[in-house]
Amino acid sequence: MPHSERHEELVALQVLGLPNAEEAGELESHLEEGCRACEDLLVELRQSAAALAAGVPPRRPSPEARERLLASLAPSRAQAALPRAKASPFAPWLVAAAAAALFAFFAFDDARLRSQSEETRRREATLASRLHSAEAELARRDLRARVLESEDVRILFLGGKDPQPEARAKVFWSEKAKRGFVVAANLEALPADRQYQLWVFDKGKPVDAGVFDADPAGRALFESKDLSSIAAAENFAVTVEPRGGVPQPTGPIVLLGT
Repeated sequence: MPHSERHEELVALQVLGLPNAEEAGELESHLEEGCRACEDLLVELRQSAAALAAGVPPRRPSPEARERLLASLAPSRAQAALPRAKASPFAPWLVAAAAAALFAFFAFDDARLRSQSEETRRREATLASRLHSAEAELARRDLRARVLESEDVRILFLGGKDPQPEARAKVFWSEKAKRGFVVAANLEALPADRQYQLWVFDKGKPVDAGVFDADPAGRALFESKDLSSIAAAENFAVTVEPRGGVPQPTGPIVLLGT
């Protein structure tokens, strides 16, 4: 039978000496199947019990305590006069061992619950991240739809320039929204420290519209920044710049509007 939390509970009961015949038989059968996890746990709990018990000195109850205990149990004075039984030197060890094993079991169970709680938190964080990504993608799709459906949307073609004469792109731009997106192809792979940067020309001056990367096939789909501060988009260009972009173009122009 595969290892489960049920078998860990049976191991703890075994160390405490509390399992009934059915539970003891179930654990014995499971151990005979060669469950290494339960064998290690059994040794660990027994060692913990022995270590704690070793630090408990044996103590005998006082005569007064014994008399009070017998008096509380005996219905008559005759029973209270029973001969005193010799105190077992093993009783404190057994009590300490049981307490140690019980403590070890609860410590193990607490660690297991903490691990499960941490796994639950990780799953919740992953789901939250996926939900955030899905919401961002829906927002991007909504923006694209609004740009494409805008009455003033226009399509501008960008042609390749040296050093990438085969590069091609289209810019879908809404002057009213001052937003747009670029669909590009035949772009070359760039070093890890470089990115493509889109520029919008306003009154003859380039304005940063954001950076993007091409996929391994040389394609890119990129949404521009919000450029509501410009008067109008006169033209577009794409240059190769340091990763993260620069305030003004410094690299070679690979795409330019016609």
